[in-house]
Amino acid sequence: MANLDAPNGFSPSYHRNGGVIRYDGGFLIASGLASDIFAGDLVIIDAAADGTHIDVGAAASTRLLGVFAGCQYTAANGDVVWQNQWASGTATKGAEAAEAFVYTDQNIVYTAQLDGIITQDEVFGYADSVQTVAGNAATGVSGMEVDAASAAATILQLKLLGFAAAPDGINPADPLTANARVNVMIAEGEYYVWDA
Repeated sequence: MANLDAPNGFSPSYHRNGGVIRYDGGFLIASGLASDIFAGDLVIIDAAADGTHIDVGAAASTRLLGVFAGCQYTAANGDVVWQNQWASGTATKGAEAAEAFVYTDQNIVYTAQLDGIITQDEVFGYADSVQTVAGNAATGVSGMEVDAASAAATILQLKLLGFAAAPDGINPADPLTANARVNVMIAEGEYYVWDA
């Protein structure tokens, strides 16, 4: 059975040290930011802002802040909105920044889909992220995945920890086929960088 080609970003799976998986607040999204950010998207610190604003971070070899969990803001009509996505160009009341929630703990292990195939020898190596499918505006879920072609022994955005057990159309008996799911950790992070 072929693996489903259904990327859904980076989903927190477990904490490597047995800790609690939680996201952090205190990050900001500029009112009117012209980027769609979906739950499960990798995000970065917006270099054009003040060090607390975020943006989507799919570019290869970009240092990552973490994984987007959602945001809260006051809409232009005064409604308080909490949602798992930021729609490009959203205007907030008084142009106040939205609060963003981001998984930043470097010990969180995420499950994500490969966009191709990696070999068994590439497990415990590194890879970058890629966005070949847009996020789903109806569900707010990411379309990011792991760039299989980038797999290497040198440090990239993500540490490949192995193939993930998966009930959702993934054939666990033959993970070395296209679109398998893998467990990864952030290797090039704002708070922590792996030492190869």
